[in-house]
Formats: sequence, structure tokens, C-alpha cells
Amino acid sequence: MIGDFKEIERIRKLLIDQPRGLSITEIARDLGIHRTTVAKYLDALQMKGEVDLRVVSTAKVYHLSSRIPSTALAAFTRDPYLLISCRHIVTDATNGIESLLELRENPIGRTITDPALAILMHEEIITKIKKAILGNPDTAELTIMIQGIRRWLIITINPAVCEDGRPGSVVICRDDTPYQEALLQAELSVGESEALSADQTEFIFRSRPDGTLTFVNEAFCKRMERKKEDMIGFPYEPVISHEDLERLSRLKAAINQKNPTAKISFKAIQPDGMVSWEEWLYRGIFSKQGVLAGYQAVGRDVSDLIHLQEQLETFHTNFQAIVKQRTREMRSANQDLMSEIARREKLERELLIIRFVFDQASDSIILFDQAGALYRANETACKLLGYTHDEIQNITVFDLNPEITPEIWQEMWSRAEDEDETSRVRSIHHKQNGEMITVEVSRKFISAGPISLFCSIARQI
Repeated sequence: MIGDFKEIERIRKLLIDQPRGLSITEIARDLGIHRTTVAKYLDALQMKGEVDLRVVSTAKVYHLSSRIPSTALAAFTRDPYLLISCRHIVTDATNGIESLLELRENPIGRTITDPALAILMHEEIITKIKKAILGNPDTAELTIMIQGIRRWLIITINPAVCEDGRPGSVVICRDDTPYQEALLQAELSVGESEALSADQTEFIFRSRPDGTLTFVNEAFCKRMERKKEDMIGFPYEPVISHEDLERLSRLKAAINQKNPTAKISFKAIQPDGMVSWEEWLYRGIFSKQGVLAGYQAVGRDVSDLIHLQEQLETFHTNFQAIVKQRTREMRSANQDLMSEIARREKLERELLIIRFVFDQASDSIILFDQAGALYRANETACKLLGYTHDEIQNITVFDLNPEITPEIWQEMWSRAEDEDETSRVRSIHHKQNGEMITVEVSRKFISAGPISLFCSIARQI
């Protein structure tokens, strides 16, 4: 046992000089102890909360920790506490915690996010618990309301080691309510040295109920451009408008022990004649018997903030105007778009009708471009010539009428501008099966924008 203690002490001393930690192999090499023995000692130290383990790549690195063993918590503190495991589950709790927080259910076995613990486990506390499990202690101040009664808690969150040797944290809750209530009473009854601070950057003064100044700080003296001795003992009334002065009087008259503070903002005229916006917090100071002893006021210049708010309102107004203008423009554009859509729908309907009439015409109608290629043919032309709709797309004017040669075709196009009227001629058409048929053809050269076509309307004779 003595040998074990000496070797464990050697491991402690070695880890003191290595704050980043060492692996089992490094400790065994430095101390000349077998790795299995080192691992056994480290497990014992981890169970006692003296060392922490972190995994770096494939190695386990051990370093000294300040974790509190869970078995020593009862001796460590008399304040109520919760023991949290590394899985964020409450594994132990003192009876005092339930009465302090007035928990209706036993917290043991619940996670820290369980609604039953919501009165304590705020987001800030949960974050600090997670950090404490990793070895970082922290504290927090928490104010809670239980059955309409305010309680102040000092929360201490320390790293701990659970009985199974795994890391955890302990949340110790100290009820600071008696101290805070005493402090609050002291603030109301203590003299001006505890109520006001002369070195604050805010404007601070204290006065009797009739407005006679009893204390002013340096910031208030600079604001008034007067010395302290020239103001103490004299009544003070801010240079503000009559309406704001009436508001201030009503505000001070409404201050009582239940509502000891009130805030007001107004325009004030400075000694140099400049106008500024100021914000003041008035607090009534009462004796133990509840008699008003005076006021303390803390003020600050909020002119920059007011100007920014005014600019923001101006920007907001301009933005709304722009939005309205853009809305009108978009509404007009939408109306134009709807009109265009209606016009296009009408054209599409008319084109469908024209296409139907074109296909169902009793005469063969075929259109050719200037190169002689077929542009379009109706169903009657397909039936008359014996072609399918896909087959007829490949014929040319020379296939249809063998009498037309490329030279004649070009000559016909050269005279196209002189032919205003539709001409009728007797001609022949070559069917798909090789049969030649005699037809009467009405022909016309037509132009539509950049497109020029030859229209042949034929009827078999």
C-alpha cells in the first residue's frame, strides 16, 4: 500500500509539471513504471476526481483536475445542490433543493432540460453546466419568482466526478434572498454615500421633497456649469417646457414605497442655450416609517439616440413611400401584363380557328418558301397527294410539279412583286404513288414580315 501511495504521488507531481497532460505510455516511460500499473493508478485517481481524461486522436491524455468527488459533496457544502452526470442527468440531490425551488417532483433521474427543472435550468445555466462537465467552473446569479415571492440565488457550478469515475458537475444553490432583502432595505435607509456615487458619468443629484439639493456629482456639475457648493442647499428645477414640468411633478407625486422608481424623458435647455434630450430615473427615498425623505435622480443625455430615432422614422416614412410607389408601378405592370396575356390568348384562339379552317378546307393548300421547300400543307393536300403529314414535309415544289424547273421557279419569284392579284392556272401535280393529276391552281405570293411564301391552292379537275 505504501508503494502504491508513493507511485501515485509521483504521478501527481509529474502531471503538475505537464498542464496539457500525458498519455499512459508517456507517464510509464518518464517514471519507469509498467503501463498496466500506471493505468490502474490513473483509474483510481480519476475515480477520486484528481485527474481528467480527454481523447486526442487514438491516445488517452490525462491531466490534473479540480473536480469534486461526489462522495465528498455533503462535506464540501451545506447548501442545496444537484449532481449532474456527463449525460446531463440528475444523479443526486439534497432535500433542501426541492424546498428551495419548491419542486413538485423528485429531480433525480431527470435531464437538465426536463420541464420540472425549468425554474432553475435557464439557458445560461445549462450552458455553464456543460462547460463544468468539461472542467470549467463558473458562477451565476439567478432571480426567480415562487408564488409571487422573489428569491435571489447564487449558483456555483463546479466540475465533479461521479461514483462511476465519469466526469460530471455539481450545481450548488445558495439562497441569497435574506442578504438581498437586507441590502435593499439598506439602500432605502442608508445615507447619500451609499445611494449616490460622485464619479458616475451619468448626471446624479439628491434632493429633499421640496427640491432642495443635498448632493450632486461631478457630471451634474459639468452639465449645469456650476460648482458643487453653489448648488447644495438650493432648490433645483430643470429648465423645461411647462407641459414637461407638469409631467415631472405628477411623476414624483406618484412615487411610493411599492413603486419607488419612475422614468421620464424631456427636452431641457442647457446653460449655453442649447437644447438636448435627457432621460431621468427618479427614485424615492423613504424612512423606516415609510415617510418620503427625498429623491435621488440619475440622468443621461440621449440626444444622439433621439436624433437616430428621428432619422429612423424618416427613413421608415421614405421607405413606405417607396414601397407604395413600387406597389403602384407593379399593379400597373400587372394590369399591362394581364392585358397582354388576354391579347395573346385571343390571338391563340384565332390561330387555332385559322389552323382548323386551313386543315379542313376542301381545296389543297400548300405553302413553299423561296428555295422551293415546303413550308406548310393542310390535311386536304396530304389526302389529295397521298402523303402522311410527316412525309409531305420533305417534298419540294419541283417534286409536286415536274413542269417547274429551278430556272422557272426563280423567274416566278422575280416577277412576284408585279403580281398583285391571285392568278389561276391549270397544272399537274405529282402524287406520292407516281400518278399525275390535273388540277386548277390559284396561286399568290405573300409576305409576312421577313417571311415570303408562295401559296398554291389546288382543286383536282
